[in-house]
Amino acid sequence: MPLRFWKKEKSEDAEEEEAAEQPKEMKEKAAPPEPKAPKPEPEAKKPEPKAVPPAGPPKVVDAETFVNEAHTGLVGLGLTVSPTKAVFAKRVAAYPGGEAAFVAEYRSAPYRATTRVLVDWLGFRVPETFEPAAVLAEVNRRLSSFNLGVEMRDLNWLDEELNLRKAKLIFGGQERVVRFKDARDLIKGVNEMLATRKIAFLELETWGDDFAFLLVREPRWDKLADPELIVVKADQTAKGGECGECGAPVGKYWSDCLKCGAVFG
Repeated sequence: MPLRFWKKEKSEDAEEEEAAEQPKEMKEKAAPPEPKAPKPEPEAKKPEPKAVPPAGPPKVVDAETFVNEAHTGLVGLGLTVSPTKAVFAKRVAAYPGGEAAFVAEYRSAPYRATTRVLVDWLGFRVPETFEPAAVLAEVNRRLSSFNLGVEMRDLNWLDEELNLRKAKLIFGGQERVVRFKDARDLIKGVNEMLATRKIAFLELETWGDDFAFLLVREPRWDKLADPELIVVKADQTAKGGECGECGAPVGKYWSDCLKCGAVFG
């Protein structure tokens, strides 16, 4: 019989001894490599905000647009006529601060900007302390366009402490004694005499201690009652509330009461 050679199986103890005898390097090669820590990604740079250029003064085109708008509004109110647009534009150019200042105020408070231009253009101002003769000279200078005039006589004081005076006004055969403590009262007496001629001096708001007046033919009270372009102070335009002192009707944007003189904040 052919001889058969059987392979001896190694005992468990022998295997352990061989494993122990393996060089350290082989063990290290057999061990899986440790994973490397990921490198931190660089932070993305935030885009720098773009510098906003400073706003420059309003362009001439803007000024022209607002000037045309204001002038068209005045024509609609019957306070001027269309051919005066170029003259109005010159008055706007003379506005304190120039056209840029006019545009800035017109954008925020058109009634202030337009009223101020109108007063300095066609109206006249009267200071808080005034001479009646000087006021009457301004009145007659404007009435002369209609070949009219008012005469004043017998001017005297009633009470200097209250600044109360009286005078006789004469107009076209009419005589009227007026008592007044300010220019508003004096002009009111003049208007009462002019009523039959369909002309009147309108009081315009100044937001100050002075007064301002404008002569108008046949005032369009229905339109003048809207104060968003021009602030006219009259009983016909007192549609903005009541005076906190006397309860009289007052207009929107008024600085004081026509009846009691209370000044509004």
